[in-house]
Amino acid sequence: MTDPIKVKADLIPYVPEYSRVVHSWIDSEETYHDLCRGKQFPPSEDIVDSWQRDGVTSFILLSERKPVAYGELWHRPMDLAMEIAHLIVDRFKRSEGYGTKMIELLYDRAAQRENITRVMIHLYGDSEVALGCYVKAGFELLGTTTYTTGLRLVRTVD
Repeated sequence: MTDPIKVKADLIPYVPEYSRVVHSWIDSEETYHDLCRGKQFPPSEDIVDSWQRDGVTSFILLSERKPVAYGELWHRPMDLAMEIAHLIVDRFKRSEGYGTKMIELLYDRAAQRENITRVMIHLYGDSEVALGCYVKAGFELLGTTTYTTGLRLVRTVD
């Protein structure tokens, strides 16, 4: 795997023009379930657009001007937290450091917000690769999620 620190990429705000490309990365039932606990594969064409709502800030990671990853920050004011969600990497760019880079950049964005003491991630599948990516980005396993099967990871804001 490429060192995420050396990965050259830029984080930009999501715009609807990226919807089709992000949708194309949902390439299997397993990916769909791990991404958003989706059950009926393939997902609807408007799945990515349906994620855009109040309290959610979405981003695209670009490398060489091409989208390579997508992720969201969900504001959790009652927890004084932000949650990283719907993280997905282009299937042809996986295991090249882009996922870890995306998590690091999303963490940096979240940590800059006022009244945020931690950033959370929920892992709904059993992907050791995803878990390793989150740990590599500085997140610690906190325990299991309370409302569905999965793991809860957290990183305290410095």
